[in-house]
Amino acid sequence: VSMNIIIHRGTHQIGGSAIEISTVSTRIMLDFGNELSLDEKYTPINLAIDGVTKGKPDCDGIVISHYHMDHLGQLTSALSEIPIYMGELSKEIALIGAEHQDRDLYLRLLGANTFRGGEAFSIGDIHIRPLVIDHSAADSYMFVIEAEGKRVLYTGDFRMHGLRHHVLDKLVNTYIGEVDVLITEGTSLSRDADDCISEATVLDDISSYIQDGKYAFVMCSSTNIDRIMGIWQNMPTDKVLICDAYQKRILDTMVNNVYYESSLYRRHDSPLVLDKGKYPKYYMDNGFVCLVRATENHISHIKEFPKDDVRIIYSMWTGYIEENLVLKNLLDTYPSYICHASGHVSKDDLIKFIELVNPDAIIPVHTDNPERLEALVPNRNVYIVNDNEPFII
Repeated sequence: VSMNIIIHRGTHQIGGSAIEISTVSTRIMLDFGNELSLDEKYTPINLAIDGVTKGKPDCDGIVISHYHMDHLGQLTSALSEIPIYMGELSKEIALIGAEHQDRDLYLRLLGANTFRGGEAFSIGDIHIRPLVIDHSAADSYMFVIEAEGKRVLYTGDFRMHGLRHHVLDKLVNTYIGEVDVLITEGTSLSRDADDCISEATVLDDISSYIQDGKYAFVMCSSTNIDRIMGIWQNMPTDKVLICDAYQKRILDTMVNNVYYESSLYRRHDSPLVLDKGKYPKYYMDNGFVCLVRATENHISHIKEFPKDDVRIIYSMWTGYIEENLVLKNLLDTYPSYICHASGHVSKDDLIKFIELVNPDAIIPVHTDNPERLEALVPNRNVYIVNDNEPFII
């Protein structure tokens, strides 16, 4: 009697995750994502898995950890008969993005089953307990998976330097128990620097930089909800937060539907104002904070304001700046502040997490340098597997 693990993609790359767990009678997938690339000419390779993307349906469910495209973007290539499971809020947010960008994905997500943190469910003889953790996507989950008397913990993407980092110890002690195999993300393994800046520090820095200028323009991912809510909760009293309809829908959805206790996700007293291109006199006189994108359209709009009154806050991965000359030029010539906290667990925190969970075996995924984990925890059983290579517990 055994549980089988096959990592179809993600053993040697960041993103594109797809992990299969099966018993004699049940087969599920954890995440089903697009590959990531900064190269615009790059053509992502679609997943091709018998019984999942082709042939006769032979999969009892696809369970999604969070709404980032490198974890769910391949759902459109999965056979339509296979049920999908997602976090309740995560589904709502994914639908907003898909409605604008990908009709097929939108229709596929509409029918997804939903779960809540802490509430276990079963697919066949595989028992799954989703646990809400901290990541640069709201409503992200880790999964405790039990079958055939074995227990696997799949981390999804997570971090311990976010605003809700304190929940992790409690989750491990309350819900996780002994772990046979830990399948952990290792995004930061290939990054040399480990000067891990916390989300709280970034928000403090942003707040003080907002105070410093009259018109603050913030560039960050529309779905990095903790960052945006954190900015909104710490606004100067005389300023408003301006955003577009898409962003407003995301924030309203989050605030109206959050089912766990959180001071971060409550509606702030300061209104959320829809950007209509022209700002009323009150905002021009008192200043504002405006969420913008790094597009030429938004950048030319910023340049209409007096340079001395403008503060630009760039709060995303800095790799994008090199690819975007108009943006690079803006950040070089206007008063700008670059500050970002990673969505992924730092190497030091990953070591702490492994000590906390104390698994018998560890498989690193979502990393382009899994070997680095062997060096970090030399006293642990780290298994470097390849894509599509079976691992039997």
